[in-house]
Amino acid sequence: MSSKKRDLRAVGVHFDGDLRRALIDAAAATLDEVGAEGLSLREVARRVGVSHAAPAHHFGDRAGLLTVVATEGFELFMIHMAGALATDPAELVAQLPAIGRAYAEFAERHPGHFGVMFRPALLHASDPDYLAASTAAFEAMHQHIARCQQAGWHPEANTLALASASWSLAHGIAVLRSQGSLGLHYPDADALTGVEAIVATLTEG
Repeated sequence: MSSKKRDLRAVGVHFDGDLRRALIDAAAATLDEVGAEGLSLREVARRVGVSHAAPAHHFGDRAGLLTVVATEGFELFMIHMAGALATDPAELVAQLPAIGRAYAEFAERHPGHFGVMFRPALLHASDPDYLAASTAAFEAMHQHIARCQQAGWHPEANTLALASASWSLAHGIAVLRSQGSLGLHYPDADALTGVEAIVATLTEG
């Protein structure tokens, strides 16, 4: 095969399908298995069966690929959380434990995406799509907390601080649970119902 044909293969001209999509999927699968520290453009290309130049052509560098995966992660996160956030106004506060459960469930189902979504040092953190997706995810929580306050839950608290605390609680539970640390101290957290119980201890009353 001529060097020209090899170069074309490298940028996906001869790939049968959507090469960019295949590379993203391969990156997510690699992250699921070995985490961000174990991901390389060469390994992603190997999984897809293309030249190691193909990921660089589509994403620029490793951080560019991880940025796309993280952005997609927030989009998937929003879809996953929609059911927990869409509640009857009378059940807003009662739904907070379910939101915590949904958060932990997402981390369980999408460990690769979850593992890079909140690590801007690994990404092109100023990427407009990433910023928009991550901001939208936090804003969904922010708006829900504001509605909870309107329903009488900590009405005098600073809404941004309360939303940040709620986000931190859900995220901390998900991370500690995924790493196996939380289960050492609170075995019920191994089950998603246990996550709900943890959040409920701080939201009830």
